Amino acid sequence: MVSNYVLDSSSLFTLFFLDSEENVRKILKESYVLDLTGYEIGSILTKGNDGHIRGLERDLILDLTKEIEKVIANIGVIRLETLDIAEIMKLSLSTGLTFYDASYVFYCKIHQMALLTDNKEKYREAMKLGLEVKKVEEALN
Repeated sequence: MVSNYVLDSSSLFTLFFLDSEENVRKILKESYVLDLTGYEIGSILTKGNDGHIRGLERDLILDLTKEIEKVIANIGVIRLETLDIAEIMKLSLSTGLTFYDASYVFYCKIHQMALLTDNKEKYREAMKLGLEVKKVEEALN
């Protein structure tokens, strides 16, 4: 059983909308994000293409961004290594995952961490590769 998680943006957003601050803290204490996560969160918030944030006003989005900043500042960040790019691309091409999604799977594998994702395709492909993978709901139980 893996004790640490790599969170993707889908799981991070799910955590932000949970009522139990204690459960969120427990998961975050054991978690890391990729440096890419900040870029995706920014894109989601500026485009508003995620179901969690549709219809939110600008001030609320800015407040949410500040809260996300605080969380990411207090958990580990795994940086994309230049020498890993070709291996991530191989994984992307072999699984059909985007390069971004394959990055999460790749770093979970090399760091021997579980993937925490609410993305169905990423979840399925990580399972096929034999990685420990959970949805937020599963991690809370």
